Amino acid sequence: MYFNSIFPKIKYDPTGNGNPIEIQDILTRIVTRQNVASRNVLFSRHAVTDSETPESLSMEYYGTIKHYWVNLMINKYYDRYYDWPLTERNLRAYVNEKYSDPNANHHYEIAQESGNTQIKIKVELADHPSAAGVTNFEYERNQNDERKNIKVLKKIYIAPFISEFNVLLKEQLL
Repeated sequence: MYFNSIFPKIKYDPTGNGNPIEIQDILTRIVTRQNVASRNVLFSRHAVTDSETPESLSMEYYGTIKHYWVNLMINKYYDRYYDWPLTERNLRAYVNEKYSDPNANHHYEIAQESGNTQIKIKVELADHPSAAGVTNFEYERNQNDERKNIKVLKKIYIAPFISEFNVLLKEQLL
């Protein structure tokens, strides 16, 4: 994988016996420059479906799976398993494991009373007459649905982006 091949290797002695092994330095962090991340002209919007993975999206947009990490990075998805939108099946399993009662109330919401009344305001108690309960499952589904709307770097910018990434990586290693 491209992502693994560019990070430096370090000596690590997991057992403390004086025989270190060489591993990838997974603590190396590079973030997208704010002025790049905020320039919407560089990106397309994409709604992730249940069957899409970072690799399949990379194949669709760039013709190769090796750039899967670019869109993870741009969307600040550092954990590809839990930041990336879960499939319906995995979401159900996650919620069932996380909560003893997936159908219990997580919190309550009320509609904003002025301006855009479609906006929901989270409240902890149901003491407002229009407060509606949101279950643990509904809460987790809403969180998951928000993660489905991502930015995808346009193909014409992929080479300059990777080049800049490599420059930043080298600067960090100096």
